[in-house]
Amino acid sequence: MKQEGAYYRGFTEEEFAADEYFQQWVLLPDDETELYWKSYAQNHPHQQIAITNAFKLVQHLAETGFHIPFLSQSEKQALRDNIFQQISLSHKAIGTAPSRKRSRWWVLAAAAMALVTISIFFPFHIPEQTAAVAMVLQKTDLKEVKKIMLPDSSAVVLNGNSSLRYNSDFATASVREIFLQGNAYFRVKRTASLTPFIVHANQLKIYVTGTEFNVNARTRATDVVLTSGKVNVTLEKNKRKTVYMQAGYTLNVDTVNNELITARADTSLYTAAWKLDEWHFEETNLVTVARLIKEYYGMEMVFSSEAQKQLMITAVVSVNDFSTLIQVIEKTLNISIQTQNQQLIIINPQSKQL
Repeated sequence: MKQEGAYYRGFTEEEFAADEYFQQWVLLPDDETELYWKSYAQNHPHQQIAITNAFKLVQHLAETGFHIPFLSQSEKQALRDNIFQQISLSHKAIGTAPSRKRSRWWVLAAAAMALVTISIFFPFHIPEQTAAVAMVLQKTDLKEVKKIMLPDSSAVVLNGNSSLRYNSDFATASVREIFLQGNAYFRVKRTASLTPFIVHANQLKIYVTGTEFNVNARTRATDVVLTSGKVNVTLEKNKRKTVYMQAGYTLNVDTVNNELITARADTSLYTAAWKLDEWHFEETNLVTVARLIKEYYGMEMVFSSEAQKQLMITAVVSVNDFSTLIQVIEKTLNISIQTQNQQLIIINPQSKQL
């Protein structure tokens, strides 16, 4: 939450790092946070070292899998108290007096790492397996949509021509891991023990608590649409680049520059599909419908002109009835769609909607 400048006067690096608005600047910067924090640093030169160290701390914790933004206020307070306790103990061990103003960000990070054993916040480090665990495989065919209830009561809509794998001890494991190929919508249940939930999708690791989101991993240009909650997404091949996402955003992998690109998005089509089992199209262009068809059913719509892409449709159709969806598109737009292998070919299109 944005605060007045006076609120941060006297903040130490630890307090900056624990502040949500500061974390937003580090993990999901935008024009507002960039302007605010750069102006604040210029106007408060005596705090620039603390701001720099706190910035490094939040980056370091995110890159090593610790996700401060997911904590509740009480959990954050417990984290802060235990960090200061760890710092105090470390000073006593080397015979020096604790000093909040002189404590370095790397000391704080080391103390935070030590808190894994008492589960103060999310330890997204994957423990080494001491014995092989059987994997459960779920698959769908083309045009098939399957609802899956995971052992921890999290729910998944596995869309057409997709698969996911998870360990048979998923409900009791210290880390809940899903390996996805294709497309799926997740509704993750937050556990009392805050057990991490990680979705592996191509080169992405998506760190989750309780939230709802869609992952499209049909190609290496993987994308994530977040409809509620918060997630952290890590691109492993770019020095473990991590982006902190909020609801209403989409993330896409730029495979050319090996970057993560985020943007605001209208997630209403996804939420209606998940909660109501319906597509709610309202003046939706056909290219958007085609993208959803590919994501959900694994079928690619082939256009012969740019005009076809801009045809508009308004309709409510069941997500689970692919044949009816195609019929509604044909009748509404006065076009014919022919199925060939995994493609939907548009033939005899009209230039305008009837």
